[in-house]
Amino acid sequence: MSVPKAPPVTVNIGVPIIDMPAFDPMDYRPDKLTVDPEPVLPNPPSTPTPPAPTPPTLPPTKAAAVDVDPRCPPLRAKEVGTLVQNGSKRIAGYEIQDGKCVVLYEEIKLPEQVIAAIPSLPQVTTVGVTAAVGVTAGLATPLLLKAVKPAVKKIAKKIQGLLGRKAKPVSVFERRQAQRLARK
Repeated sequence: MSVPKAPPVTVNIGVPIIDMPAFDPMDYRPDKLTVDPEPVLPNPPSTPTPPAPTPPTLPPTKAAAVDVDPRCPPLRAKEVGTLVQNGSKRIAGYEIQDGKCVVLYEEIKLPEQVIAAIPSLPQVTTVGVTAAVGVTAGLATPLLLKAVKPAVKKIAKKIQGLLGRKAKPVSVFERRQAQRLARK
């Protein structure tokens, strides 16, 4: 019994021929390496180089003026009564000592710190109302969808009816009846 010869897997019929340049890698043989000699530069004529010019002397500068600002408190200073150090101290005032403006601090007692940390009634009301609205909206979303979805479907059917389009059957029962009516 003879086995028939199978056709080749790849057939080059109709394949375009593209002429691409071949890649010739660099032929590197260290024993046959030729090194170009370094070029010999001609000696320039020797001319005496002129001395470097000396920089002009500047007139002596005055010592930097000390910033003597008679203002106390200085510009951009925090106002008196500002809380600092996480609310544990308050700026009581400013005073000039040894020619410098020094900040005077006043310690705040613990009960005052606690009272200052409690939010005010408008802040509590705003946060409470915002939280209540968010929770109510989150809980009411499924109920609203159940109420709104049928109304949207009815409106969509009416619009399709006015445009002359028939709505596609939705349930399995409706599809079977539509198929039975189409066969008759």
